Amino acid sequence: MAATVKNTLNNENGMAMVIVLLMLAIITILGIGATQTSTTEVQLASNERRLVDEFYKAEGGLLDTLERSNVWLTNAYLLASQTTANFTTAVNFNGGTNDAIAEIRDIEKTGTPVAGLSSAANSLPTSSHTGPPPAGSGYSMGKFEVHRYGVTVTSIPGNTQVQAGVWKVFNKF
Repeated sequence: MAATVKNTLNNENGMAMVIVLLMLAIITILGIGATQTSTTEVQLASNERRLVDEFYKAEGGLLDTLERSNVWLTNAYLLASQTTANFTTAVNFNGGTNDAIAEIRDIEKTGTPVAGLSSAANSLPTSSHTGPPPAGSGYSMGKFEVHRYGVTVTSIPGNTQVQAGVWKVFNKF
């Protein structure tokens, strides 16, 4: 009987197969984990690229709107009431589909919402629409005044909005 127990304990037939299967299971689990991690990283990078692209479209739309103020700052706009003056335009960079929507309105004391504008464009801080030029701007307070405008640009998917308060100098009449 002692010899049988000793033979059974010393019998290593099939042990190599068990060790190889355990190693294979461990390597498979590590591979699956690495695959899931890389898939998640690819999704995160894709989402970040999309959001950065939308931010740049909104920011580019803001700069384009400010550079082309002659498009929206017309006589009709300037003669409209401060509480209703507004302008909405699509911004397009590549000649294809629109990239952003720009909304412009007067910054004024009452903060009255303007029909047709988004809630973001209507939630500008209140301030006097006209005022003296900023100190150090080089414009004389006696001959010039500034008019304040709020510009809100929204990327076309609508996930990103950029706002800026801007002023333009006019001669006093």
